[in-house]
Amino acid sequence: MIAVTGGGTGGHIFPNVAVIEELGRRGVTRICWIGDRKGKEIEWARGLGVAFYGIRTGKLRRYFSFKNIADIFNVLIGIAQSYRILKKNGPSVLFSKGGFVSVPPAIAARMLHIPVITHESDIHPGMATKIIAKRAKAVCVSFEKAASFFEGKEVHYTGNPMRAAIRLANREKGRRFLDFSEELPIVTVLGGSLGASSMNETVFGMFEEHELPFNLVHQCGRGHVRQLSGGNTRYRQYEFIADEMGDVLAASNLIISRAGAGALHEIGCLGLPSILIPLPKSKSRGEQIDNARFFQDNGAAAVIEDRQLSSHLLSETICKMLADEHLLAEMGRKASTLCRKNAEREIASILMRFGG
Repeated sequence: MIAVTGGGTGGHIFPNVAVIEELGRRGVTRICWIGDRKGKEIEWARGLGVAFYGIRTGKLRRYFSFKNIADIFNVLIGIAQSYRILKKNGPSVLFSKGGFVSVPPAIAARMLHIPVITHESDIHPGMATKIIAKRAKAVCVSFEKAASFFEGKEVHYTGNPMRAAIRLANREKGRRFLDFSEELPIVTVLGGSLGASSMNETVFGMFEEHELPFNLVHQCGRGHVRQLSGGNTRYRQYEFIADEMGDVLAASNLIISRAGAGALHEIGCLGLPSILIPLPKSKSRGEQIDNARFFQDNGAAAVIEDRQLSSHLLSETICKMLADEHLLAEMGRKASTLCRKNAEREIASILMRFGG
């Protein structure tokens, strides 16, 4: 039995999906997923056919808030729930993808002497990973630069686990799915995650203010689809693209995205050029700024700061980049070199050392 934990956002969910898929290919059938009892990971676990256990959890804030008091109790309850779940299922190892929901299971696993393998996606680890890493048998990192934060630990530079829907992407399938009537470049906007509202508003404004000289795909998030004036055959709007996401990315000439590590590795896996709009520090701990700067400094992406974002600037930047095919090709090539491939295979091998 192998247990996994993590959830909340796609950056924590999709790597778990990739690792579970790889374990399944190796014949591991006894897997359970411990996540937020109200999280999006529930539907993904069900889709994979693995047992899901929901727990209570709390956010670990770096600033004073009365919510911290309530969340301390939620974390303690989550530890107790995780202890019962792990004791009942008896896994040989726990894989933690990070995020606050992973902290209670990692603490409970330590109490039960179950080895913990944790993974950090960003260049600079978050608080949850730092807490979990102290109790972990080994730490896996997406960026080699992150290894320096875990001195004294067994560290594996694996890259970020990539689900099959991305790794096996097909450009022609993506073009058929989108079904654009004109043979124009395709620009895909990966909105819809937490903190993507300013991106969505900018894209809506760009659509309404400009005659698009390219085909535009806009993933805007559940509940954020908007009825826009006029019918534009060059625009496709989706709440969320699931199984077809890899094919859509492969069919795209340019990606516009936040700078979460998960999105960056999907972009890098497919060797795509991008415009990154990192979350500002007012809405994050600044990890996306570091991720975006790393890609920009290595010539793998253009960056627009959130405070500078406007429909005019975004449209202008898109058109300028699409006009330079050499730039796009070089950006895509460099993005590919920054993202190590086959992380899910390496992590599965590490987990199976402890028994499947």
